[in-house]
Amino acid sequence: MSIHTIAIIGAGPHGRAIALSALRAGYRIVLEDFSVPTLEQAEVSIGKVLDTRQRANLSLESDIEVAIRDADMIIETAADEMETKIELFTIFDKFAKPNAIFATTTSLHSLAEIAEVTSCPGHCVALRLGLPDQPGSLAVVAGRQTDQQTIAICGELVKRLRGDSA
Repeated sequence: MSIHTIAIIGAGPHGRAIALSALRAGYRIVLEDFSVPTLEQAEVSIGKVLDTRQRANLSLESDIEVAIRDADMIIETAADEMETKIELFTIFDKFAKPNAIFATTTSLHSLAEIAEVTSCPGHCVALRLGLPDQPGSLAVVAGRQTDQQTIAICGELVKRLRGDSA
């Protein structure tokens, strides 16, 4: 499996930053937020720095079920509240296509605990943004049940987002 389409749940600053990097790397992005004004702000913000071809790969959606149904990877960037993370991963598990990778940006909560609410804990990872010693960086953190294929696929994603050659 490889990643072609990424659904990003949350169009706030983290969601926008990930969307921008992923669009620049050539991924198709579905940016979801329940707030239409937040989506519109994200579209304007992202649109200012991308060319027409890159902007064409961006879709906006206010319905999470629609946003995630065709995604190869789903990244949630919602508020760092455990209840919210668990609710989102439950929705992902119910509506995502088989073998989709689920990612959280939490640095406060246990990935293992979040992944346990899914039927596919092996496909769950955490993405760490802005490591203290490397601002603007992105790293994949595997959980105790994350499988090797998911780790490899996410490693390739991070390389591509950084602009590293494969």
